[in-house]
Amino acid sequence: MRIREFRRSDATRFFALLKSQFPEEEAILGTRPEGYERLMRRLYRPDLRLLLGLLAAFRRSPFHLYVAEEDGTVAGTTLLAFAQRAGFISTVVVAPEYRRRGFAKALLERAHRESSRRGRPYVALRVLDANASARALYEGLGYRTLDHQMFMVHDAPSSIVAPVASGSVRAFRRPDAEPLAGVAASTTPAQVWDVLPVRAREIGASNWADRLFEAEVAAWVVDRGQGAEGFVQASVSSLTDAAHLGTPIVAGALPAPLLQELIATAGAWLAARRPSRIATSVAETSVAAVGALREVGFHDAFGHFTLYRPSS
Repeated sequence: MRIREFRRSDATRFFALLKSQFPEEEAILGTRPEGYERLMRRLYRPDLRLLLGLLAAFRRSPFHLYVAEEDGTVAGTTLLAFAQRAGFISTVVVAPEYRRRGFAKALLERAHRESSRRGRPYVALRVLDANASARALYEGLGYRTLDHQMFMVHDAPSSIVAPVASGSVRAFRRPDAEPLAGVAASTTPAQVWDVLPVRAREIGASNWADRLFEAEVAAWVVDRGQGAEGFVQASVSSLTDAAHLGTPIVAGALPAPLLQELIATAGAWLAARRPSRIATSVAETSVAAVGALREVGFHDAFGHFTLYRPSS
């Protein structure tokens, strides 16, 4: 077994694993072959490879895509990205014929070491409620439950109509980020905030994934004249059939009709771009956000746990 960084020659195998081993997610997101190939071409442009190489040299890489290889065949993969205080692991997949041979554990251990090396005290990941075997593996490696989220979907974006404007929903501006970070801090459980805090500079900002996927992004806030009290961001790209609605940030005192207006405004913007569906993820403890999403037409697709452990 060998753990190494992803190569361009791994692209076909990686895409096949994504499509076959994540059936619940893929049924909703619908990763497009042509979008995936465009992503690979961008990722391996000489200028971007040079930039990523320089970032890696200074320990500033935005992500690592690790491959577990056996006799020249890609047996499994995992993606490691970096939040403020945690390495965030996703796309943990091992081909069926290589399971129960330690590949997943080896990939996770590589991600743990890199997270520690990069100064993140924690590692975190998400696992579907129904994936009992994966959850048992993670718990055996010391992971504990951080929170539980609902993955919600709108199956008919074209039915979302732009709401009648109240005057309280407007486009996001950079000065909104600080008060919104305060809202997020006041409404997030302390344990979750310790592992995955939301910093002002992250709110409404284009991240590395948006730029890499060439996503079109927009964001809105609720502002009744005393600063931003609610926030949601929307994005669409050629990589997937589905568009994405970010997890709403919602002040506890925000009236339900204004929250619904905020979500419907983002939904109508996405609908104009003609995605097949809209997907979002929201903590089940965010009762107001879950209720507003349902009022706009979203429904529960499946649940997933966020798990975490120290990085070393």
